[in-house]
Amino acid sequence: MSSGSPVLKLIDFFDQIAKGHEKARQNIAVCMTYLAFSCLAAVVTRHFSDMDYSAVLTAGAGAQCFGFYLLLQKAKSTHSVAGISSKSLELFVLVFLTRLPCTCMRNGYLPVDQSGDWVYQVADFCSLLLILQLIYCIQKKYPSTYQHELDTLPIWNAVPACVVGAMMLHGDLNHSFFYDTLWTVSMNLETIAMLPQLWMLVKKGGEVEALTSNYVAALFVTACLKMAFWFYGHEEIGDEESPSMYHMVARYWVAGAHVMQVLLSADFMIHYFKGCHACTGGSMKLPEYACNMEEI
Repeated sequence: MSSGSPVLKLIDFFDQIAKGHEKARQNIAVCMTYLAFSCLAAVVTRHFSDMDYSAVLTAGAGAQCFGFYLLLQKAKSTHSVAGISSKSLELFVLVFLTRLPCTCMRNGYLPVDQSGDWVYQVADFCSLLLILQLIYCIQKKYPSTYQHELDTLPIWNAVPACVVGAMMLHGDLNHSFFYDTLWTVSMNLETIAMLPQLWMLVKKGGEVEALTSNYVAALFVTACLKMAFWFYGHEEIGDEESPSMYHMVARYWVAGAHVMQVLLSADFMIHYFKGCHACTGGSMKLPEYACNMEEI
């Protein structure tokens, strides 16, 4: 089907399975992955959650883990890492390496829901393992398919700024300069982590190969769920009734950083839906305005 309609694409997806299309095995694997994830989510909701609002943060961590798994599954099924930014994945490694010590040792930035006792941390740890496998695929397993000449955004120059910024401005929910700063470093890094991926797509001229709509959608859902949590959670930074100016700024930065994450992931969603109209042979074109970002 040539139409860019998501409904028709879904029909085409199942039609390929029914007719034994060459992509049938890959489509079945995707269906089984969604089914397994849905069952796991149901078990966690039933047995490891109090159904408190803060559970949306755990749901976001789960969706993020699911997205990385889909990307790894795609890379292994196609034997290709084309279109995947190694720099983005390396930044995500730093994100989890700085966040996990905070969430495992302190509870200031955890959901108060029962799922924050260990499910949230396990989801982050699994995401870290999946990312390390993806990096292995890029560096060792399928290096010939990695487009290093396109993964050129000098993002590492921004890492020191993320660290220094976190030292200067952070919350107080862990009541520890070290752990509060470390968590904020993680948040700052996560805010810029997808920039190399977007840059790479622009450098390619708008073609998306390995980045499926499933992965893009998972990133968007993750960002939205995290923003939903911190939309209310940021108000707990500092004295709730009369916070200092420092804590007010810290509140706004925590909320603003998560809004920025949503906007960046939404950019991928916009690219996907607009690109569907130019979809040919499994690839798609980004909007023309995106392809001109390099000139700005």
